[in-house]
Formats: sequence, structure tokens, C-alpha cells
Amino acid sequence: MQPPQNRYNRSRQNGEKAPKPVRTPKLTKPPLRTRIASNREARRFTRQSPVKKYFLRSLLASLIALVLLVCATMFTPLMAIEKISVTGNQKVSAKQILANLKHRLGSPLPMVTEADVAKDLEKFRLIESISLVSQPPNKLEVRVTERTPISVVVRGSTRYLYDPAGINLGKANGNEALPVILVNDDPKTSENYAQAIDVLLALPAQLLKRVAYIQAKSRDNVTMQLRGLASQTIIWGDATDSILKSRVLKALLLKTPTNVRATFDVSAPLTPSVIR
Repeated sequence: MQPPQNRYNRSRQNGEKAPKPVRTPKLTKPPLRTRIASNREARRFTRQSPVKKYFLRSLLASLIALVLLVCATMFTPLMAIEKISVTGNQKVSAKQILANLKHRLGSPLPMVTEADVAKDLEKFRLIESISLVSQPPNKLEVRVTERTPISVVVRGSTRYLYDPAGINLGKANGNEALPVILVNDDPKTSENYAQAIDVLLALPAQLLKRVAYIQAKSRDNVTMQLRGLASQTIIWGDATDSILKSRVLKALLLKTPTNVRATFDVSAPLTPSVIR
């Protein structure tokens, strides 16, 4: 059996020199100086920039300062409330208001919210809203907005003042030039009262003073009676087109003397009518 033929055997048989085997060159490490230079170059590109470093340090210092400030505000008397003042009140006594806010003295100024103060003063029905003005480090101002009566409602045999939201503001003394809203149920939940209020709010101030009575029998049946011996009547209709109706009514009233009994129908403002 003959050995397998390969290039080496064929070369020997033909008298040729066998090729030298190919050797893989060995990898040698670069000199130490070159490696040191390469490492320095790599560090130069991966080194954190001074601007970024200073920014991170400043951010960290700011966060620490903020935490310290919050802690100082909440847990030390640094900004504890020492004085509370009240402004904007006319009907509600400032002394009564301060008496209900006395327990807030000593509280951290930033921790007292409008919701907290509103809850303290919720029993004062004449107060509609409040706002707080902080005067660091130790003063708190409470600005009060009181409810304004817009109508009179007769309950039983007593006349009471009511605001647009249907809140009872106390008894009327009879000297108020306000319209009487004829309604049988509670004004706070009455739809007829709300419809009458929508009409009153749409009237010009001069005309509003002339309204003696207003009644909303239904959503589209609102009527008014003006002051004076003539008892002039206004058929308003529903609450739509209130601005146009006000302008048309004002023009009709200017053409009609106040001592003439008449009925002004502006329920259809584009085709109004005057019945005498």
C-alpha cells in the first residue's frame, strides 16, 4: 500500500526541495514608554471635564442647602407665625376671626394653607372666600372676601338677604334697594332661584335697582315688576340672549314714561313688544 501523495512527498520524488513550514510571528509587547504614553492619552479622553465636575458639586450643595432650609422651616421656630392680621372684612368682626385662628400661632408659616384657614372660618357664612399673604418671617395676613347680597327672599313672614349662591346672609332691615325673588323652596337648592339670579346678573346696574320683584315660574317663564306706582311688568322669557334682551329693554324703557302702566315683552328680543 502506497502512502498518500502530498506536496511534500511529490517534491521528494521529483528531487525538489520541500517548502519550509510557515511560522506565525510572535506578538511582542510594545516598549514600556509607548504603553505609558498610550495610557496617558486614554485617561485624557476619559477624564471628567472640570465644568461638569463643578456643576455636579454645585447641584449637590444646592440640594443640601434646600434640605437644611426645609428642616429649619418645619422643625424650628425660625419662621413660626407670631402675628395674624385680617383685612377686607366689614360685616364680620376681625376679633372673631382672629379668635378662630389663634391656634395657628406658632405654626410654621409655609405650612399653613388657604384650605386650613378656610376650614377654620367655615362657620362664618358671610365669608365667601379667603386668601393668604405670607410676610416672612413671622407674619400672616388673611384677606377676606365677604358675600354680597343680591336679593331678598321672604321666608314665612320674615325678609332675608341672599347672595347669588343662595346663602342666607341674615335679616333684611327694609332699606335695601334689592329685588325680591318670589320662590317657595330653599334658594340654595332651588332651580327657579338660580334662573332668576341669572337674569338679575345680566341686567345693567341702573336697571337692577329698579326691579322690585322677579319670579321664575319655569325655565322659560321669568317675569319682573319694576318699582313705582305704574308697576311696569317685564316678560323676560328664558335666560338666553340676556345681553341682547337687556339692550332692547333699556331702549324700550327710555321711550316709556315711568308713570305709564305697561308690559314689556322681550322674550323674543328681535321682535319685542310694549303692551299698554
